[in-house]
Formats: sequence, C-alpha cells, structure tokens
Amino acid sequence: MKISKKGMISTLAATALTMGLVATSAASDTYEVTYYVAGMGGHFAKAECVIDPSAETPITVKKLTKVDIGYSDTHPVHDARIDYKDRDTMFWSTYHVDPETGMTHVGKTDLKTGEVIQDVDVPLAENLLHSSHMYCASGQTEDYFMPITMTSPAYISVFSKKDLTFQHNVFLEGTAADPKVPYKFFHGTTSPDMKKMLITINESDTAFGNGVGRLHLKMLDAKALEHGNVKLLASGVADGNKKSSISFRQYWSNDSSMIANATGDVMFLLDANTLETIDTETMGTLEETHDAMFTPDDKYVVATSRTKVIYADHKDVKDMDHPGPAQYNMDGQLKLYDVQAKKFIGKATSVCLACHDEQLGSGADGVHAVLCGLDGNFK
Repeated sequence: MKISKKGMISTLAATALTMGLVATSAASDTYEVTYYVAGMGGHFAKAECVIDPSAETPITVKKLTKVDIGYSDTHPVHDARIDYKDRDTMFWSTYHVDPETGMTHVGKTDLKTGEVIQDVDVPLAENLLHSSHMYCASGQTEDYFMPITMTSPAYISVFSKKDLTFQHNVFLEGTAADPKVPYKFFHGTTSPDMKKMLITINESDTAFGNGVGRLHLKMLDAKALEHGNVKLLASGVADGNKKSSISFRQYWSNDSSMIANATGDVMFLLDANTLETIDTETMGTLEETHDAMFTPDDKYVVATSRTKVIYADHKDVKDMDHPGPAQYNMDGQLKLYDVQAKKFIGKATSVCLACHDEQLGSGADGVHAVLCGLDGNFK
C-alpha cells in the first residue's frame, strides 16, 4: 500500500512504534538503551528501553519518539548505522528509488537534534537487472560508510563519512568472493574493530528467484573495500529452511566471537571465526526476523520481528499459520534471545500495532508496520 506524503505525516508517530528497542548495561542483567529503528515511513523510531531478562515480558519501552528523514515515498529506510566514534551521528541509506529523482538517498543525522546533517542523491549502478530493492544493510570503517544493496547484481557502495562523497561500487562477481550461484539479496556488516566485513548471500533457484534456504557467507577485508578491491578472508555456508530462510541484517558480538544473523524464519548464531553454525533458532510461523543485536555483555540478543497478528473478529480463519491479507495486521515486535541457553525467552513486545490501530484503524485498510534494521546508544 502506498502512503501519500500527507497521509504519512499523520501516521509517523504510529509507525515510529514500528520497531526497535533493546538495552545496555545498568545493574546485573538489566540494560538501558536509546534505540533508532528504521521504518518504511521515512523516519526512525527513537525508543528508550529497558531489558530485564527475568521479567515475563523482558523488553519495556519507556519513551518513544521519532527522527524524521523524509517521506514514505522518497525516504523509506531499513538501514541505521551510528558512527562508532561519534555516537551522536547516524548514517543511513534508503531502500527504494526516489520516484522524484530516480536515485536513492544516503545521509547522516544529528542524533542530538534529530536534524538531517546531509542528504545526497545516489545514482544507481549501471546494468542492473533488478532494482526494486536497494540499500538495507551496511558496514563502516573509521572513514567510510558502506551500505549494501539488495539489487541484482548486488553491490557494496563506499562513501566518505566526512562529506558523503561517493567513492565506488564494489561487485563480487568475477572476484575471489564471487558467489558462483544464483542469488537474491546481499546483506552484511563490519566487525567491531572494522577490519572485516561479512557479506551474506541468499542462494536462489534462479537469479533473483526463489530462495533455497542456503546462506553463503563471505568474509572480506574491509580496508580493501575502502579502495574498491575485494580480498576474501574466509567463506562459509549456513543451511536453513527451503524458501523461508532469507538472510537480512546481522550484528557481531562485542567480543567478535559470534554473529547473530536475522534470517526470516530463523535466527542463526554463527561462530565469527569459523563461520560455522552454533545455533539455529526457529521463529514462530507468523514471524519474520529482520535484525538481531547483542547486549553489551553478549549475554542476549534482541531480534526485531515482523509479526502477523490475526484480528480477534476473524474467527473464521481456517489456517492459522497462513491467514488471508484481510485477516491480520502486521505488527513490529521484539524478542529476547538467551545466548547461553540458546533459546528465546519471555514474551515478545509489541511496538507498533496499538498505535497503528488507534490512529489508522484495524482491518485490511490499516497500514502494516514494516520494521527492519536498528542501532542504539547504550547507557
């Protein structure tokens, strides 16, 4: 459903509830954080949260506002990337081509004021076969911001952090990291020391076709990417479920030993050194996870989930695992994963449906909440 600029302005607060929220260290195993969660409405939800893993519902939203970057038709966004040095600056890249310019946007925002510092138009790479999905994930080094596309073929763009000057687009085809399989979507991010970038590649039956549930992992040298070069450090494979397991965003643990990878119907916990699978945690049948971020002590992971919530008045749903489009609304929820126990714990936290229903009304004409990536500042 396309949302007009006028309609979007009236619903920004609702979609802000769309997502995001985690925590950082406070006392023992409780955490506090201000999270910035990307939404398709041209803004980020700014969520001040507390996590108490011992609580029945571990994640609590204490305050929720938003940070605007544009409109739903010009600035739909999946990507949040706070600068590792300057925690008051957040870089971002947009998910669709702006219909007004035929280009995408890459920008940075002052988190102290909520104001956009810079917003640049970015032409698409030449000879793309599919460009309906653009930037979603990203990495960074000290001087460069590196958003990653979901196009066909996919590529990594490199921008100077100082002034967002475009440096190069880096393709993997024809390099040591060539996927050598048909695929649909790249994602990835950099390690805490910013020396490595993991790229995740979803194998598909045909180029940009249906996924086959196999995730190819390519570990690249981040310094080489700064100069437009590809240096392969390691490769791996993670097997999920046919068609349903599609890699989206991910985070490294703070000690660089693990990677939490949001993969649609599963969340992979990966060994960051061997790229072998430590755990494959299945999401609910009505859930799809899109990002996964560790707490600062690496004891927990918060996963963002697009969750179908069946309307109470639709008791005629015959297949509860596959409701019709008029029988549910899409909610944005957060789930807490216990790394040591290797399982999700407690109840999920809804962060958008109540506000959407209140402002827009429930039912088929409501606007679904579409959350994706997040980043945060911990106290």
